[in-house]
Amino acid sequence: MASFDGQRTGVRRSISRSTWTDTSSQPPAKLCFIVEDRYQNETMPGAVITALTSWGHQVDVLHPHATLTSLSRLDPVDGDGYDGYVLKTVSAGPGLSILEAAGAAGGVTVNDYRSIRLARDKAVAASLARAAGLPFPKTYFAARSDLVQQLPADKYPLVVKPNSGSSCEQIFRVDNAAQLEDLDLDQDGFLLVQPYLPNPGYDIKLYNTGDEVFAVARKSPLHPGASVTEQLIPVTAEWRALALRVGRVFGLDIFGLDVIDTPQGWMILDINDFPSFGHVPDAAQRIARTVLRVTRRATAAHGRLTARSLPLEASA
Repeated sequence: MASFDGQRTGVRRSISRSTWTDTSSQPPAKLCFIVEDRYQNETMPGAVITALTSWGHQVDVLHPHATLTSLSRLDPVDGDGYDGYVLKTVSAGPGLSILEAAGAAGGVTVNDYRSIRLARDKAVAASLARAAGLPFPKTYFAARSDLVQQLPADKYPLVVKPNSGSSCEQIFRVDNAAQLEDLDLDQDGFLLVQPYLPNPGYDIKLYNTGDEVFAVARKSPLHPGASVTEQLIPVTAEWRALALRVGRVFGLDIFGLDVIDTPQGWMILDINDFPSFGHVPDAAQRIARTVLRVTRRATAAHGRLTARSLPLEASA
């Protein structure tokens, strides 16, 4: 069983919920959340929407699979007048196209729509991370699953996963080429292939809510039988610095990243633009405050006209 002895007492206590209000004197914000079917009844982003509306802000929810979206109304001046758009969708879902359309028209998006694309295309994310000097595994891209067989035997064991995957689904350890034929893979999807890195059998999820970095011990999809207590643990200085570097490189305000302890040091396995923030204290209120801060920052800098030239901010 993974042990985090002595760390429970070091966890920062959550702030009293009564202190979480929008104390700004600015007018209420008008926001649009783009939420796909999969997340309609999930805590995220539902709790964030609840927090914002309880503070007096207007939040409309757009369901891409149920709504014919008028792209002309995404214009921040002549459209519906939203101060910002927030995306919670699956990696390859239609919501990202709508968010990118809003951003291309000059609307404010949280996260920045260009940053979301960088993180969600995992081949691009791997290339950007390594080019920026972030600790990220060597990565291969396969347009078809049978192409993985081109790797020589000395490259095994491998980790094979979808290029547009999410929620730790369809991630496999492959010890030899013969096992490739037995994998339950989407034959129409692109794949990433990385070396399997020895690790303790659990992941650390680092969450940046925009005002603070948190760490949570999580079960690994590659070690489903490992006994791990998923819990909030204290953030080390190394983890916090790593999370902030990722935010700066990718231009993300709210995000998560999976890291593991390897013989080569801490290694990043994945980056998510709007994770679950499970076990993070007052996560909904923290995310709500960040959404307001980002949209108001853009409004203060450019009125309601454009966010295209707005410098990306990575905060915590």
